[in-house]
Amino acid sequence: MGMLKVDCTYGHKLPIGHLDMTFVPGGMYGLRGPNGAGKSTLLSTIAGELDPIEGAIDFDGDGVIMRVGDPIFYPDLTVSEHLKLLTDESDELVDTWRLEDLLPHPPMWLSSGQRQRVFLASQLAVPADVVLIDEPERHLDQNWIEFLCTQLQDRAKDDIVIVASHADIVLQACAEIIDLS
Repeated sequence: MGMLKVDCTYGHKLPIGHLDMTFVPGGMYGLRGPNGAGKSTLLSTIAGELDPIEGAIDFDGDGVIMRVGDPIFYPDLTVSEHLKLLTDESDELVDTWRLEDLLPHPPMWLSSGQRQRVFLASQLAVPADVVLIDEPERHLDQNWIEFLCTQLQDRAKDDIVIVASHADIVLQACAEIIDLS
């Protein structure tokens, strides 16, 4: 379990913003701002996918930083096969995320909300000390967004969870909000 220190100017080629913040396990952090404010770019910078324009990202733990991106599925595999490929805890995921009826189907046959649930269940089961997640509420209805918030808060008890979102319900679940407006 480590501390994540972000003191950097970030952007692709031109600076979008600067953040000087220390993230610690025990609370979920929210990134809020309009489209183009740099939420996704900041997550990419923290994940090491982009270099900061200035400054540094320091993680004093020896664990993993995981960025949850867009869903990608193998077209020939069923939901069950996907889950078993990614985790040994697939039975628990099926129960927790109510995926039983979806197991025999390829993800491409599912609705966008069902695919998002399968994706989130599989990704959030991966061990990581820092979880970076961009608009996880996409395609989910109100009940599933509330459920997702509970899952993210549970994860944040032991790990650092940073979520970029436009949804008030997701941001209200965060212990601290960083406004990038």
